[in-house]
Amino acid sequence: MIESRFFAPLALLLLTGLLAGCALPSLKDRSQSVAFVQAQTADTRLGSAVGREIETHPDLSGITTLEDPLDAFVARALLAEASERSLDVQYYIWRDDITSKLLLYSLYRAAERGVRVRLLLDDNGIAGMDDFLAALNHHDNVEVRLFNPFVIRSSRTLGFLTDFGRLNRRMHNKSFTADNQASIIGGRNIADEYFGVGDGTLFADLDVLAIGPVVERVSRDFDRYWASQSAYPVDRLLEGTDDEDLDAMAASLASVEQDAEA
Repeated sequence: MIESRFFAPLALLLLTGLLAGCALPSLKDRSQSVAFVQAQTADTRLGSAVGREIETHPDLSGITTLEDPLDAFVARALLAEASERSLDVQYYIWRDDITSKLLLYSLYRAAERGVRVRLLLDDNGIAGMDDFLAALNHHDNVEVRLFNPFVIRSSRTLGFLTDFGRLNRRMHNKSFTADNQASIIGGRNIADEYFGVGDGTLFADLDVLAIGPVVERVSRDFDRYWASQSAYPVDRLLEGTDDEDLDAMAASLASVEQDAEA
């Protein structure tokens, strides 16, 4: 039995060593980027589709509600498919499940077409996704950032125990913006239970699909979080990846899509 007079110093030494290994990486030389203004993307398919309405009602925004969970999923997939210049995507939860992987694959396909993809996720809601996100980030047209990340990747609980004051601050924003012309905002995160998939607990929620000036406001808010001191590039937190990892990720996501279509 360890005598009490030795236990306290030993515990303190172990805790000090643990905390020393929990330092966040530097943000020095982090890349900078901002959303395209709507005038820069007016010639895209989305810009052309909404341009007449915006010109007719320049000071107004248009919205339509997305109540049905399947409609909400399809709307996001279609925005990703239609995008030509940029996708700015921000969520609190992005699960390791079917709908999440399908939408992740839609981001990958957009990047393959030359679309700039910026993905900002709260690090508390991405359990099991580290390998996928690290591989996706390897794509030349993709940058993934994690908001207020856990340095200890293996245990969120241990992270909270050692750094609760910082890690208790989370990002609950949810937006999916294509070419700064159309944006989906609302209550849904990216997970099966938000899109009516599966036999478990399902959430009743609401989104809106928006066009017009409000989209630029959404994009400005995204930029504010993207440039915040709490948004860490994923490649500074996770192990490095290569082309083989990216190809393997794409093949894995493609197989999910094929299974979903079957």
